[in-house]
Amino acid sequence: MTEKTVLILGAGPAGLTTAYEILQKNPKFKVIIVDKNEAVGGLCRSVNYKDNFIDIGGHRYFTKFERVKKWWLQFLPLEDERNLDNVMLVRPRLSRIYYLRKFFDYPVSLNFNTIKGLGFWHMTKIAFSYFKAKLCPIKPEKTAEDFLINTFGSVLYETFFKNYTEKLWGISCKEISAEWGRERIRGIHFWETLFSLFKSIFVRKKIFSDTFLYPKFGPGQIWEKVADEIIKKGGKIYLNTEVMKINLQNGKISEVEVKIDGKITKFTSDYVVSSMAIKDLLLMMNDIPEDVKKIASNLPYRNFRTAAILLDNLKIKNNTRVKTRNNILPDTWVYIQESDVRMGRMQIYNNWSPYMSINPDKAWIAFEYFTSDTDDLWTMSDNEFEKLAVSEGEKIGIINKKSVLDVTSVKLEKAYPAYFGSYNQFDVLKKYFDGIDNLYLIGRNGMHKYINIDHAVLSGMEAAKNIVENIETKDNIWNVDTDKFLD
Repeated sequence: MTEKTVLILGAGPAGLTTAYEILQKNPKFKVIIVDKNEAVGGLCRSVNYKDNFIDIGGHRYFTKFERVKKWWLQFLPLEDERNLDNVMLVRPRLSRIYYLRKFFDYPVSLNFNTIKGLGFWHMTKIAFSYFKAKLCPIKPEKTAEDFLINTFGSVLYETFFKNYTEKLWGISCKEISAEWGRERIRGIHFWETLFSLFKSIFVRKKIFSDTFLYPKFGPGQIWEKVADEIIKKGGKIYLNTEVMKINLQNGKISEVEVKIDGKITKFTSDYVVSSMAIKDLLLMMNDIPEDVKKIASNLPYRNFRTAAILLDNLKIKNNTRVKTRNNILPDTWVYIQESDVRMGRMQIYNNWSPYMSINPDKAWIAFEYFTSDTDDLWTMSDNEFEKLAVSEGEKIGIINKKSVLDVTSVKLEKAYPAYFGSYNQFDVLKKYFDGIDNLYLIGRNGMHKYINIDHAVLSGMEAAKNIVENIETKDNIWNVDTDKFLD
């Protein structure tokens, strides 16, 4: 067999999965990965700050696909009594909503805590609007607002979903495609929640419980291990490497120019696999039709900025009944639904893994913000941003400035592919890219889909299978997060 070369643009979960799977299936392939970042893992990398680890956004390793779980555990097995470092921990999940300076369950439940927090009259309005939505749904369901009202009712939508969603995307829910909601949000089921309500009142037992896998030292630990295995198998990984130009010829990518250590290097390969943002990828290509170029240039994204804060303790003002463990809240993450701050979410890294902080007795948390390129949240200095985050945390009673020991911040461009702008014409882009014979799009940004880690891994697995087995269709890759996908 003639040696085949695969060039992979992006060293995130999807790109690294593709590389490993190709080399595992056929070691004769030559695999090269390039990435503009200084570390592997993409959005899932672990950022080390004074030996405290930052998870950029919070990444649960949870999946319903057994082959994905087995794939993760071959690199980081489950923790055992030997207390090894290269392991996955099994972590309890607790995520809540912070609204009216109070905590509410997430997913939203019609339980004793919700009734007590909102009051009987507000809960009555929620119930009536929920039944109204079921009896008289909005048709056709075009926008995210339509979807959320049809799923939860208008009152519950206004209470728990509208503010956070608009913080995340930076626009009104009326301007976001309903497809986003269908992919990301699970609805409530009345009889199940009614049962939960009575159970919570009479049994007084926790209703919602869940666990997930998590690398001992943050989300990037597994991808560092995968990268090591790729190199052992003969693959090459170039970091701090920027893609400069992609040349098309006769319906194929003939050459990719990259900048390594300030010098231009040209790669020719039989296959190109990309997890780069579609917008960036397409604008680097030559001879692109004007309509395709226009749609790509108007594809929207949201950036991400987080302030990581080390605290003496994490006690909530005006909420003394909230239980803490070692003066640290039990949540993994909290959705901030308060309208008087710009903060969107809070992470408590101690609860993702007790090894995320060099001092587990201190609270190691993050306040997260979603921005655009022109937003002042994105353009302000690190010092200004960190001061804003601390002041907002104190404003809503989450932290006390006097407890702050240290603070740092991290920025990430194009963290979330968005479902507005020219997204309603995305099928034109998909058709164009599928017509490039030797190009495979994978991952969240590569496919412009707001997918989870397991779906990103599956997209890499499917791309590798198609390349090694010379499968012509690309539909299996596009379908990894849909009901059409056959595991």
